[in-house]
Amino acid sequence: MTALRMLSLALIGALMLGAVLLPPASRSVAQEGPEEWQPGAPLGWNLKALSAEQQQRMLRFSTFVNEKVPEAYLKAENGVGYTTKAIAAGGPIYASHCAKCHGATGLGNGALAHALSPSPALLASMIQQPIAIDQYLLWTISEGGKPFGTAMPAFKTELTQDEIWQVVAYLRAGFPAVEDEGGPKASPAAPATTDEPSPAPKPKG
Repeated sequence: MTALRMLSLALIGALMLGAVLLPPASRSVAQEGPEEWQPGAPLGWNLKALSAEQQQRMLRFSTFVNEKVPEAYLKAENGVGYTTKAIAAGGPIYASHCAKCHGATGLGNGALAHALSPSPALLASMIQQPIAIDQYLLWTISEGGKPFGTAMPAFKTELTQDEIWQVVAYLRAGFPAVEDEGGPKASPAAPATTDEPSPAPKPKG
């Protein structure tokens, strides 16, 4: 995680679309973690200049980059990988637990998204960013967004860790269409019929 700390400014700069960096003489700065930002702390961002969405993402990224999360998440290993099986399992879990806010393809346009402030993360974009390592995704999905002022629930009591890893595999695969094993199956097509008589068998020579 040392590398993450060294890259913290670069990561936050890449992820904070539209964030305002004030001149050095007028900067107020942020404490590490989700507490209110105070002058004298590192990073040099003016919290009040950011939108609600930018504020909560700044706090979340800073908390993880500075290792202010449980060690179990920092050391977690993805046990399911990115296999076809994991992706296929993650699709229905994402559809039932995540899509209503984040949207079917991670564009933040789910059925409930318009009622949420801050708005749901654009996962299709976030998953491609440097911050989106496995441990960050596991922590975020498991613990939710309540400490950072968002409506995202903590899924650690609803999903097993393997199920969360399957969702991660699905996100990394680009939100492909997968069949829900619990849903209806398509019936096999009936053989074609015709009114034409069957051809006469060839005589044996």
